[in-house]
Amino acid sequence: MATNCTNAALYESLEFCKGKVVLPGIRTRIYFISKRDIVKWPKLPETAAENMAKLATYDGSFTLAGDKKWKFIDLVNNKGKIESESQGDHPARTFINKISIAHPETNEAATGFAREVNADDMVYLVQVRNGKFRVIGSEAFPTDSKPKQDTGEGVTGDFGTTVDVEATDVCPAPYYVGTIETDEGTIDATTGEPAA
Repeated sequence: MATNCTNAALYESLEFCKGKVVLPGIRTRIYFISKRDIVKWPKLPETAAENMAKLATYDGSFTLAGDKKWKFIDLVNNKGKIESESQGDHPARTFINKISIAHPETNEAATGFAREVNADDMVYLVQVRNGKFRVIGSEAFPTDSKPKQDTGEGVTGDFGTTVDVEATDVCPAPYYVGTIETDEGTIDATTGEPAA
């Protein structure tokens, strides 16, 4: 007897045009918020109803509590990348999404951030070089943020606050096309520009 599965995969070809430029890395500002300040999450489709790209993209925007806003961290240029890899066994496989956030300061504010984020459950919106935003953190699983600081040595040593983040998710760092409400105004995540 055949099983009637409603979540059958919708595979498509993965095309790449020679000559197209692919820019590695992330941009120099990311946004973060504590999960306790999120009232409602956008939805990640369970099945690919239209195409594979929709399967990896949140539908809708984050709804935040009261006057809560996304905050930002300015990063060291050319440091940081998103990594995703499969974990677990069938049929309970998920992805572990990772990023290392490198901020150039170890001042009082950076130290206070390290102290707070060390014990909190966070969500991060990371803008990759092509301008698109990806999400590190999910509604279903905790996010582990491990900060460390280095005062550097000599005249050219590494210096700053780094936060190594790991988050389990059902998708490799999903894409986000909703709005990002910040203290400076609302950003349209599809463009990275202020929302109209």
